[in-house]
Amino acid sequence: MIMYNEVRVFVENKSGKLARVAGILGDAGVDILNLELVDDGQFGAFKILAADPEAAKNALSAAGMSAAYNQVAIIEIPDRPGGLVTLAIALEAAGINLNDAYGCILERGKRALFVVKGENLDLIQSTANKAGLKVLDSLE
Repeated sequence: MIMYNEVRVFVENKSGKLARVAGILGDAGVDILNLELVDDGQFGAFKILAADPEAAKNALSAAGMSAAYNQVAIIEIPDRPGGLVTLAIALEAAGINLNDAYGCILERGKRALFVVKGENLDLIQSTANKAGLKVLDSLE
């Protein structure tokens, strides 16, 4: 099945990290499509969806930051109230538990993304397809 590499950057939880990560990626010409910060006390992680994940990881690693790939499934859902329900019901019916999930809008009132991580990405993606939803293989 299709997998997408989200880039995770592990950082100390202190001011200036967003500016540093954004600056490194901007200088490298990396297009950030979505960015989420997860706080875990003294440390945290940026979860980054980039048009070019390899360029993002390489730029961050070259700057001495701890960056790694995290395989996720990216599912397109309608951007409307209740747009996530179809996927949520399908995942529940298949007995799928998600470990991590977040979303963002691609086109207001039309298309949104739901990014998920679970124990079986193939099953997540096939469940989404069976529910009539599109699994994306790129974000360019």
